[in-house]
Amino acid sequence: MAAGAERVIPEPCGLLTLLTDFGLTDPFVGVMKGVVCTAEPHVRILDITHGIRPGSVVEGAFWLERSYRYFPAGTVHCAVVDPGVGSSRGAVAVAAQGHYFVGPDNGLLAEVTLHAPHVEVRQLDLVALGLRDVSSTFHGRDVFCVVAGRLAARKLLFADVGPLAHLQVPSPIPGVVSEADHFVGNVLTVDHFGNLITSLRASEVLPASGTPFRLQVAGQWLRSVRTFADAEPGELVALIGSFDAVEIAVRDGSALSRLQPMPGASVKLFPS
Repeated sequence: MAAGAERVIPEPCGLLTLLTDFGLTDPFVGVMKGVVCTAEPHVRILDITHGIRPGSVVEGAFWLERSYRYFPAGTVHCAVVDPGVGSSRGAVAVAAQGHYFVGPDNGLLAEVTLHAPHVEVRQLDLVALGLRDVSSTFHGRDVFCVVAGRLAARKLLFADVGPLAHLQVPSPIPGVVSEADHFVGNVLTVDHFGNLITSLRASEVLPASGTPFRLQVAGQWLRSVRTFADAEPGELVALIGSFDAVEIAVRDGSALSRLQPMPGASVKLFPS
């Protein structure tokens, strides 16, 4: 634990968010909410998303880091993208940036800690927490939402979830490479509209807000626009999305359908 960390951890505010790759077709999300509501009926539950691509820890880590800051300090975020469920991977709770995060130690929670001045990580002690009847395939229901609900309800102190620890798995999001005249990033995820969202954070790769740039992806050169309306119908362009990420879009269409990039596809940004 960083020095002074105990002074910056706020009390839980009674709000719990959920981020998973479970989708909404199956009952998994509803069951998790039912577990929390049964044990902690006064906790409010909000969804961040359940549309993470199955098993994509990269997408989950990206959206968790970009989303948590829009919730009140003291929010407990239960994140479950867990292809290693039932294995020896760790189960942790993290206090960082005035928020709490509960989930698997597989890189999913690591991105939120990278720029945090104070971070405290605790390994969940399932025995001490009384979590003995745990499925080998659904820790979201049997472990993570239970602990997150207790934290949000203030029935469990963060210090009592288990012993101090360190995250064992780093963030899966690849770093941005700075070259002489450009930056190299990667396509991380795609949104509902088919926009390709990259690892390039505009505030870090552009000298000022509104600076035009060119983007190279899949052998094509794209100009930057400020809004979707600034592009010609059907034009493939680059722009800065609402989460400060450089995105690739098609006016009135889908960049995913146009380019069909492989996950992790490289992109190069050249500031004008």
